[in-house]
Amino acid sequence: MAESPDPDTLLDLVDNKVAVLDGDGMFRHLNATITDTLGFRPDELVGTDAFALVHPDDAEQLRAEFTRIIAGGRPPDDPMEYRYRTASGDWVWLRTRVHLPDETGVDGYVLISRDITAEVESQRRLETIASASSDVFWMFSDDWETLLFINDAVADVFGIDPDELKEQPSLFLDAVHPDDLPYVERAMERLSDGEGAQIDYRLGSADGVTKWVRVSGEPVVENGEVTAVTGFARDVTDEYRRERQLAVMDNLLRHTIRNDMNIVDGTAEQIANRVADAEALDPETSDDEAFDSEALDPTALAELGGDLRDHAETIRRVASDLLTTAEKQRGVIDLLRQRGSPRAVEIAPVVEDALGMVVDDCARPIRISYREPDADEATSPDERDASRYESWIAGDGTAADATANGDSSRPQVSVSYPPNARAFTHPELDYAIAELVENALEHAESTPQIRIEVSATTDAIEVSIRDNCPPIPVEERYVITDRWEMDDLRHTGGMGLWLVYWVANRSGGDLTFDTHADGNVVTLSVPSANADGTEEHQRHASASNRPRTVTVGEPNTRIRTDGSSLSDPEPTDERD
Repeated sequence: MAESPDPDTLLDLVDNKVAVLDGDGMFRHLNATITDTLGFRPDELVGTDAFALVHPDDAEQLRAEFTRIIAGGRPPDDPMEYRYRTASGDWVWLRTRVHLPDETGVDGYVLISRDITAEVESQRRLETIASASSDVFWMFSDDWETLLFINDAVADVFGIDPDELKEQPSLFLDAVHPDDLPYVERAMERLSDGEGAQIDYRLGSADGVTKWVRVSGEPVVENGEVTAVTGFARDVTDEYRRERQLAVMDNLLRHTIRNDMNIVDGTAEQIANRVADAEALDPETSDDEAFDSEALDPTALAELGGDLRDHAETIRRVASDLLTTAEKQRGVIDLLRQRGSPRAVEIAPVVEDALGMVVDDCARPIRISYREPDADEATSPDERDASRYESWIAGDGTAADATANGDSSRPQVSVSYPPNARAFTHPELDYAIAELVENALEHAESTPQIRIEVSATTDAIEVSIRDNCPPIPVEERYVITDRWEMDDLRHTGGMGLWLVYWVANRSGGDLTFDTHADGNVVTLSVPSANADGTEEHQRHASASNRPRTVTVGEPNTRIRTDGSSLSDPEPTDERD
């Protein structure tokens, strides 16, 4: 019968480093693997302090853990990882588990260590790459209950602190848009079952600003079993925004051009028909040999001329609309091409420039009055705004007073803004405000009554345009604010409103629509720059946007865009 093998011989055959420490932390025994791992012979280390070669940054914590164990504490559930010096002076990473004497029957504490240097260096390379990437690199256990790896980009993309996610691995699901959550959960199940997955979904609440992410994941399979799932997530919001912008431009242009050209085609056909009628009345071109020139009906000729003028005016109007659409399209494309970031601007000159654009573009005189920003805190902003608007429409406000002193059909614009408010936005904010005001002027069925109010909070600058126009169709509002997809059955024909939406969206703001008893309230919101101490890139009143007085429509019509008092002793601050 063969003799039993020597235990020391068996220990020397294992790949892991095996050491026995006494209660003082001195080496009592080491297997031969120590030579391959650290470059020392076992007899060189026996009787020495086991902690003497631990890296200085790890030694204190490691010794404290060992002291706790020999005092009666249980070894930690997770193995200890630390650096240890080799015979050549280099450092290797060891992962060690401690076994108590009552577990092994050995007089001492058994430490079984594995060299994980290659693993640590590989993870460091991954961390270096991940730290420089805007993509989120992630790895979870196969049941998604343990987070194995995450980089700091998760804070920017998902808005979640990496440490919080490590404590609550399912926390990222709270960031998923409610409508897309079932889709995400099904993809997670596929990964756990061993299938790869690539999905695009939204982050954000149902009513808030959404962000699109593209997630690609693969299962980690060992010995035929899924042990983990890993992949990356990328913010593709800009890609979705560009696709939507292209779809909007294509839809708007196809719809607008198709409709307008149908009008032109139909009008041209009517002109051709009327020209044929005219030729029938011309004795030089008529085939009727018995044509009596004295039988010409002057009323018919007048009617013919009127019809031709109307048709010509229709073609001219449609052509003008197409040219306007083309100009707005060019403005939108210029905006979308810009790669610049939002910047801090003073809101007062922005509003004044917007009013200047409205004055320049409007074919009739506009009466503009100014109000002081409301300092009354007794009521809510919505109640205060509604009350003031009702009194303004009824004749209690400056705009109505101005109407009493002049042409009652003249559009009325009431303006209020805080003098020192600053917004963090794209510089095209003035075009967006002007577009909203011009839209209200165009669609009013009676004398336009428009109220512009700028309000400032710590976080946002809100520009509200209140009008007395018919309600904006719900399908148009929902399409622009991304609550419906845009298709041939549900589209919006307003290139200008899309420009406003994209100015807000690219500035990190929002565009909202509401209705009241007399019309609409459109609110353009952008981040506030008042909390930012930097003065860089501010937009101050300059020669082009300084308060000014302009003449519009009539020689005696003075348009003032600064709200200051006229030199004339007039009773109200108005443009007449």
